[in-house]
Amino acid sequence: MAISRRTIILGSVAAGGGLALWAIARRLDDGDAAARFAATTPGATAVNAWVKISAGGDIILGVHRAEMGQGVCTSLPMLLAEELDVDWERVRFEFTPVDRAYYNFGPALRTGPLATAEAGGFTERIARNAFHAMGYAVTLGSTSMLDAWDTVRGAGAAARVMLVAAAARRWAVPAARLQTFRGMVLDPVTGASLDYGELAAAAASEPVPRELPLRDPAAFRLVGTSPQRLDIPAKATGAARFGIDTVLPGMLFAAVRHSPLLGTRIAGIDNAPEVSSLPGVSGVARLGTTAVAVVAADSWTALRAAARLSLKPEPADRLAASSTAMGRTWRRALDDPDPAVFRDEGDVASALQSGPVVEAVFEQPFLAHLCMEPMNCTALVDASGVTLWVGTQAASIARDVAAQVAGVPAAQVTVNQTFLGGGFGRRAEVDFVRHAVGVARAWPGRPVKLLYSREEDLRADMYRPATVARARASLDARGRIAALDYVLVSQSVAASYFRRTPTPRGGDAREDSAALAGAASLPYTGIRHLRCSFQPRETGVPVGFWRSTGYSQNCFVIESFMDELAHAAGQDPLAFRLAHLEGRPQHQAVLRAVAQRSGWGQPLPAGQGRGLAFTESHDSLVAQVVEVAVDQAAGGDGPGYRVLRVTCVIDPRVVIHPDTVVAQMEGGIIDALSVALYGGISIRGGGVEQGNFDACRLLTLAETPEIAVHLLPQGGRPGGVGEPGLPALAPALANALFAATGRRLRSMPLRL
Repeated sequence: MAISRRTIILGSVAAGGGLALWAIARRLDDGDAAARFAATTPGATAVNAWVKISAGGDIILGVHRAEMGQGVCTSLPMLLAEELDVDWERVRFEFTPVDRAYYNFGPALRTGPLATAEAGGFTERIARNAFHAMGYAVTLGSTSMLDAWDTVRGAGAAARVMLVAAAARRWAVPAARLQTFRGMVLDPVTGASLDYGELAAAAASEPVPRELPLRDPAAFRLVGTSPQRLDIPAKATGAARFGIDTVLPGMLFAAVRHSPLLGTRIAGIDNAPEVSSLPGVSGVARLGTTAVAVVAADSWTALRAAARLSLKPEPADRLAASSTAMGRTWRRALDDPDPAVFRDEGDVASALQSGPVVEAVFEQPFLAHLCMEPMNCTALVDASGVTLWVGTQAASIARDVAAQVAGVPAAQVTVNQTFLGGGFGRRAEVDFVRHAVGVARAWPGRPVKLLYSREEDLRADMYRPATVARARASLDARGRIAALDYVLVSQSVAASYFRRTPTPRGGDAREDSAALAGAASLPYTGIRHLRCSFQPRETGVPVGFWRSTGYSQNCFVIESFMDELAHAAGQDPLAFRLAHLEGRPQHQAVLRAVAQRSGWGQPLPAGQGRGLAFTESHDSLVAQVVEVAVDQAAGGDGPGYRVLRVTCVIDPRVVIHPDTVVAQMEGGIIDALSVALYGGISIRGGGVEQGNFDACRLLTLAETPEIAVHLLPQGGRPGGVGEPGLPALAPALANALFAATGRRLRSMPLRL
C-alpha cells in the first residue's frame, strides 16, 4: 500500500511542534468507524470510534486488538476508563470493526529501519501517524500497549472533553469550570450534575478537540490495579465464543488437507470420487494448488472423510530437506562470505586475533505453535459480499484476503472477531481464512466452517525457524568482553511471510533485522568490537511469527554464552553481567532484584544448580533465575532433571493490570519450559514427523515448577508482557544445568 502525500504531510505536521496528539485526535474524528461501532449496540451512542454510551449510562469501550488470553479486553478498556473518568463497574467491552482508525503502528517500531526510533521522538511520531494511515489491524509483537498508550488514552480524553462541552452547552456555562467524576459531569458552582448517558447524544455532535488533556500517570486511580478482567466471567461460564464455537443456520463443515510434503503442490487425489460419495459428504473442493477440503453436514464426517483422502504431491516440486541434513549444511554456512551485517563496530577480526578466543556453536530446531484451538474460520459468501467469523491476529489482512479470494471489494467484507484459543503468531497467518472463503465461494449462500484437524494444524504450520548460531569472543585484562562476533544461520520470517501475505515491510531476507532481535540490540555496554550478522537460507519449510521469535532464539545463545564468558573470566555470572551494564541503572536494578529474590549465591545441595539470564525484549527488561536438580528418575522419556523453581523480575516500564502481567510471565515461562524440555519439529523425506501431542509434548501440571514473578516498573511508556517472559528461560535453565553438572548444553531441547 502506498503512503499518500497527504499522509506524509499530516505525519510531518504531527511530528513537529508537539502536535502528535492533535494528529491522533484527527483519527478520532472518523464518523464511519464510529457509526459502524455504534451499530452493534442498539440504543447506544458512539462518542468516537472507541467509546459508546447507552442511554442508561453503560460505558461500552472498544477493543481493537485480538484477545488470545493476554488480557487486552481488560487493559485497553482500563486505559480508556482512566481517561474517560468512569467507574469500572459500569464498563463492558466490544470488539471494534476492521477500520483504518484502529490500525497498529507498533510492529513498525520493532523491525526494519524504525526499530531504533527513540520512544516519543521525531522518527517515532512520523511512524505513528504514517502507519496509522496505511498500516494494518494486527495484534503482534507485544505492541498493543505500545500502540495504545497514546491512541487509546487519547480516545478516552477526547470523549471526556466532548461530554464536558455538551454539558457546558446545555447549562450555558464555561466548560473550563466543569469537572468530571466517575461517569458524571459536575458544576461545582451550582451543584448541578449530568450522567454521561444523558449527554452522549449531544457529545457526539461536539467537535473533536485539538488538544487532548491526558491525565498525569501519577494521578491514575485505575491503571496499576487489578480489577476483575472483563473477559473472565464469559470464559468461566462457557458463554465466551471462540471461532470454533460458531454455529449458524444451514451451516456446512469443511476439513482441510494439505500436501503431505512441505513446499509441494498436490498433483492429484487418487480417491476423490470415493470420498465424495461417503454418507453426509457434499463434495471435495480444491483450494489452490496446495490444499483440498472435504465438505460435509457435520465436522466429524468432514474430518473423517478428509483423513481418507489419498493425496499425491507434485514430484517436480523441490522438497524440503531433512532437518538433520539441514543442520549439517548450516554449520558449514557459518563461514560463508557476504552475510547480512546488522551491527559492525570496531575491528572484530583483528581483535579476535589478539588473544585467546572463547567459541561456541548453538543449535535450535523448528517449533510448532500448538494452539489449543486448531485453526478454523467460518465464511459466508452471498450477494452482499463476504462475512467472516474468525479468531485472527490480523483482522485487516483477513478482510483483504477474503475480498481477493471472493472477488469483491474489501468494503464488502465483514469480519466478526472472536476470542482466540491461542495465537502466538500463528493466527497472524491467513491460510485458514483463504481456504474457508475458497470453500464458501463454491457453496454460495451457505456458511461454511472450515477446520484443521490437530494433525493438519501441526503438519501445516508456519514454524519458528530452526537456527545454527556461533558466538566468538575475547576478554581483556579486566575480564571484560573486548570483542564479540555473532553469526546466525536461519530462515527469514519476513521473507517467508511475505510470500504468503505481501505487506509493505517487504520480503528481502537480507533486510530482516528481526532475525537478530536480542543480538544486534544487545543490551550490554562497553564492547568496543562487536559484529552481528545473518546468513539467510531458504529450505522450502514455511516459517512464521512465534511467541518472541528472534528474541527467544538469540537470547538462548547470547545468555548461555555470557555464562561461558563469565566462567572463562573466573567471575560470578551476575557480577559479570552487572559489569557489562555500566551506565544502565534500570537494567542493573532488574538483575539485582532477581538475585535478591532467588537467593543467588546461597549454597545448594549436591546435584542442584542455579542459572541466570537477562534480556531486553519488546521494550521490557526481564531477568530470570532457574533452579534445577539432577534426577536420573526423570531420564528415559524425560530430560534427566527436574526444574524446581523459576524466579522472574520484569520491568515493563508501566504496569496496567498487575495480575495480567504476572499471568503472562507465568504463561511465557511454561511455554519456554515445554520447548526447552520437549520442543522440536523434525523433517524427514520432506514431511513433518510429528502429528499430535503424543510426539510434541507440552509441560504437564506435575512438571510445572514453583514460579515467582515480581514486578519492578521503573517508568516510561509501556513495554510488552505477552512475549518477554519466554526468551530468558532456556538460557537460565542451560546455565543452571552447567552449575549442577559441569556440562554445557548448546542444543535444544536441553536433555542430560
